[in-house]
Amino acid sequence: MKPDATRNLTTKIVAIGLISLFANTGLTACSRTPGSSNKETTSEIKIVDVSNDEMDHAAVAGGWKTAEDQKINDAQRKIFDKAMEKLVGVKYEPIAYLASQIVSGTNHCFLCKATVVRPGAAPTYTLVYIYENLSRECTILNIENLDLPGKSGTLGGFTVAEDPTITPEIASALDKASKTKLGASYEPVANIGSQVINGTNHVVLCKVTATAPGAQSSFALVQVAEMVNGECSIGDVKDIVISANK
Repeated sequence: MKPDATRNLTTKIVAIGLISLFANTGLTACSRTPGSSNKETTSEIKIVDVSNDEMDHAAVAGGWKTAEDQKINDAQRKIFDKAMEKLVGVKYEPIAYLASQIVSGTNHCFLCKATVVRPGAAPTYTLVYIYENLSRECTILNIENLDLPGKSGTLGGFTVAEDPTITPEIASALDKASKTKLGASYEPVANIGSQVINGTNHVVLCKVTATAPGAQSSFALVQVAEMVNGECSIGDVKDIVISANK
């Protein structure tokens, strides 16, 4: 192999979700290595070395593919646990498996509930991107916050959901609302937040599929308005762009 083809491109982790999270809490995540003292010190989460050949292959291999099933299987859970095992300061709970991308190895995208490890900390929801190389080594690529509309936690604002479970009530509201919005189907994946105002506005992460032959599915944060009189409608729909390079 030619020398210029073996030059490594070092890509540092840009944990956007973490930075935003810690800016609000005054805490910093740490990476603890074996043999270190119990004292936590701020450090890089991980550095990924990717050769030029791998980057070229990634560009050719194509984009992300939406997972057919968002339920996390055992193999995907193992990948997630491997990548996150040395990350401390924030607890990440995988909620759903969203998409994958074939590169020199595989990139994975997980929806997670993130909570700073301290009493009373409010959760947030994030997209966690993980790179699994051909040797099955797993590394964090990026962490991105999913922001709720307006100011969360304020009077009249949206509150982040403590439990991401899609309840029968939320599923029913989404089903009613989606019947008034033609052109696509909305499959609920996770309950992200809500706002109580003349009823309840739900923010639901949905798998959206256009009603057309061969249409590709994508993900979006969908606001579902559930009025006190039982009427339901879809408001703002914010598309989620799956990309580790943000």
